[in-house]
Amino acid sequence: MVKILHIARPIAGIGVYVSLLSKYLDSSKFSNTIICNTNEDIIDIVNDNGVKIDHFHCELKREIRFIYDIKCLIGIFKIVKKLKPDIIHCHSSKSGILGRIIGFITNTKTLYTPNAYSYLSADAKSKRFLLKSIERFFGLLPVKTLACSTSELNRAIVDLSIKKDNVTLWNNSIENEIITKNSEYLSKLPKDFICSIGRPSYQKHTELLIKAVLKIKETQKNIHLVILGVGFYSPTLNKIKKSILSNNLSENITLVPWLERSEGLGILDKSLIFVSSSRYEGLPYAVLEALSLSKPCVLTNVDGNKDLVKNNYNGFLVDENADELAQKIDKILSDTVLRKDMEKNARKEFESFYDIKKNIKTLEKIYLSFIK
Repeated sequence: MVKILHIARPIAGIGVYVSLLSKYLDSSKFSNTIICNTNEDIIDIVNDNGVKIDHFHCELKREIRFIYDIKCLIGIFKIVKKLKPDIIHCHSSKSGILGRIIGFITNTKTLYTPNAYSYLSADAKSKRFLLKSIERFFGLLPVKTLACSTSELNRAIVDLSIKKDNVTLWNNSIENEIITKNSEYLSKLPKDFICSIGRPSYQKHTELLIKAVLKIKETQKNIHLVILGVGFYSPTLNKIKKSILSNNLSENITLVPWLERSEGLGILDKSLIFVSSSRYEGLPYAVLEALSLSKPCVLTNVDGNKDLVKNNYNGFLVDENADELAQKIDKILSDTVLRKDMEKNARKEFESFYDIKKNIKTLEKIYLSFIK
């Protein structure tokens, strides 16, 4: 039995990642345990027999907070000494820093999945330099990076100078048959709408979506955008609300708070197109879910997004430009034949590369080879 200890904040995409890994890994060969924040222990993470995995807690802070980080480091150290895992699997930047330190101290095999490197989130050059330097430093430790996309793998090798032998790839993957559930919000929405998923933030660049909708409204007055996942740590939410009001878009944009995953996917399933204005991604679960549900995608041409969409096949990739984003959305909405073709291709792309039932064996081999 291979004992895997995950260190993560299991919200948003990271929560989906850990939940699906635990659910689809063979529990006769692998056992999963997670260390997470007490207040973020909000989803049931189960194994392939439906049994909830063990949870331990420490308080992981998003930003660098030395006192909290040292306390958390000590807490993780005690848990690792108690559990004696075969592998520590760290998810995202802060978990990655603390987990890699503990892995080094305890001589425990350690994997790190950035799911979008932290330095990509920095809008200031000085902060980006600092975060990139931290990643480069910890990249010197005897830790393997498990990239979630080809873009992320290339970032590790090219940007951070991590040796190729210390980087491997396992694409984020999801279930083939997504469970959807009706939401009370559907009754309040128009029949035709487009959808985006992601908290208003620097990463999601929600302002660009607002500008695109304003542009589309010039020719399609009934354009309606639904933004899911609003409210759970949404740094620019107030700014977005003000922008919607000041541009008279209250009838054209609906902000939906954090919902149970199946309920949110029920809304996505009824949409015509999925759109994303992100500045960067790892390999976004929202886009994977959209492809699985046969949704054409109009995405910014950035890490993660560009790994999933082929231009004119299952959607469009655009520059971070509101006019171009609006133009491509309008093109799909106005051309039923094109939209239907892209719907078929979206599903085909998902089935070919991102079905977790097909891909989980590859991850199992990675885990097993890592401890040999």
